Parts: sequence; C-alpha cells; structure tokens
Amino acid sequence: MKIVDELKGNLNLFLILLGTFSFLQFSFKQAFMFPSILPLNIPNTNLLLAIGNISFYFFFVFLLIVSIILSFTYKSLIPLTVILLVSPFITLIPNYENSFWLYSLEIAILTLGFVSTIEGLIKSSPLSILLIPTLLLVNIGIYAAVLLNIFHNALFISYLTLYFMSIAGYLAYVISWGKIKSLRNYVAISVGLLSIIPFIFFENMISQNRYLEILMNMILPSILGITLYNPYHITLLVIALGLSVMGILTSLIKGNVSASVGYFLIITNVFLGINGFSLLIYMLTPIIGFLVITSGEIESKRRLIDIISPTRNG
Repeated sequence: MKIVDELKGNLNLFLILLGTFSFLQFSFKQAFMFPSILPLNIPNTNLLLAIGNISFYFFFVFLLIVSIILSFTYKSLIPLTVILLVSPFITLIPNYENSFWLYSLEIAILTLGFVSTIEGLIKSSPLSILLIPTLLLVNIGIYAAVLLNIFHNALFISYLTLYFMSIAGYLAYVISWGKIKSLRNYVAISVGLLSIIPFIFFENMISQNRYLEILMNMILPSILGITLYNPYHITLLVIALGLSVMGILTSLIKGNVSASVGYFLIITNVFLGINGFSLLIYMLTPIIGFLVITSGEIESKRRLIDIISPTRNG
C-alpha cells in the first residue's frame, strides 16, 4: 500500500511527464509525418522524427503508469489498463487486424470505456457535468471506430460539431474551475485569449489563399484523424484548435494539470481512434484522458454520486 500511496502522491509529476512526451510525439511524429512528405524544406527532419519516435515510447510508458494509478480509483479502468499493457503484442498475431482477438478487445473497450467515463463523471464534482459533451465525444468516437473496424460501416455524423460542443463544455469547465474572482484566473484567461490570436490570423490566411487551403485540407484532418465532409470547414477546424489551445493553457496556468493534460490526450487521439490504424492505443487514450480530467475533482467534498445517492457514504 505504501507503493500505491507513493504513486498516487506523484500523480501530478507523472501527468506532467505524460503531457510533455504526448506533446513531443504529437508534434514530431503524429503531426510531423504529414507535412514531411510535402516538398517543403524542413531542417533536421531525421532528428525531429527520431525525437518523435522516442517520445512515443515514453508516452506509452507514462500513459500506462497514469492508467495504473487511476485504476485504484476507477475500478472499471483496471481491465482497460490490462488491454493497454498487452496492446503492443497484439500485432504479433498473424493478420491481427482481422482477427477475433482484436475485434473482442475493441468491443471490450467500447463497453468498458463507456462504464469508465460514467464512473469518472459521477465520482467527480457537479462542475464536471460541463464535461458531458466531451464524454459523448469520447464514446461516440469509440463507437464509430468499432462500427468501422468490425462492421465496416462508417458513422456519418458531424465530428466537427461534436468537437465544438466538447470545446464549449470544456472551456466553461476550465473557466469555472477554482476561484473565478482571482488574479490567477484573470491572468490565465488573458493568456488563453492571447493564445488564440495566431489561429485567428492563420484562419484568415487560409480563407484568402486557396493553395494554402488545399494544403491544410490535406494536412490538418490527417494529423487529427477527423473527417470533414465539407472542405471549406477547414477554417472552422483551425478555430476549434485555437479554442482547444486556449482552454488547455488556461487550465494549466490555473493549476489544473489534470484538465490540461487530459483534454490534450483526448483531442490528439479521439479522431485517430475512429480511423483506427488497428492501434488500440488510439481508442484507449481518450478514455484515460477523460478520467485524467475528472481525477482532479475526485477529492471534491460534494460529488455527483453523493447527490445521486445521498445515503451513500464516500
């Protein structure tokens, strides 16, 4: 139990490391691979790709550690942590992408993921109700992945609309978290608002440059894995990314590391989970990301589960 308590006590440290390597692997592996194939002069390409690949392995390790720590609080996360642990070895199965084992694990992730996110929600404070759109985004994303990978049917839904709904709830959650009338909150919101300015300028550049618009339609949806049914919505995606960065930075400055890291894990993986690439980590990471966010509310004096069941102790 001493080891468990020590792990729980260092959760924020592991979250910072997870967030750091998640950012590095996203920047230099996940996001970098698509622009790198274009006829662009990118210096030190091989070095950056190496950093991205190495960061991905550290990202997996710290994601596993965080998942193990959270599983002591969220019992439904235990089997998902086991799946995450064995997921790298699934590829050793011949023709694994069409195997019964992969299909079974994806169905398990769909079911247990829904249970885990609900558990995370009800064990947190009433403020977490604002995260329901994000919960829907995560679970619909996993459902779409199962529908596509197993039943070979695409879920035709506006993922961009789901994304904006999630952002709206997340921003409301971040702004409402902690002391609203405080200098730190005002500074955090101000920095967050400033961070969206480059995205507004970039959106304006795209809307006025057809060639750049075509390039971004090739790159941005591929990086995130999101499907845009209307190519002219690429500017809306840029604004959505700007709002996401605003929320993440605001949360980080306010001291809510869990919400910052958790949401970054969600937006950088949830849509890739739909496309799949037959990698279970893209389906598991958004679930863990959501629980990372709600874990910041686990010590709240008033939890949703206590409101739902007043006679329940703890």
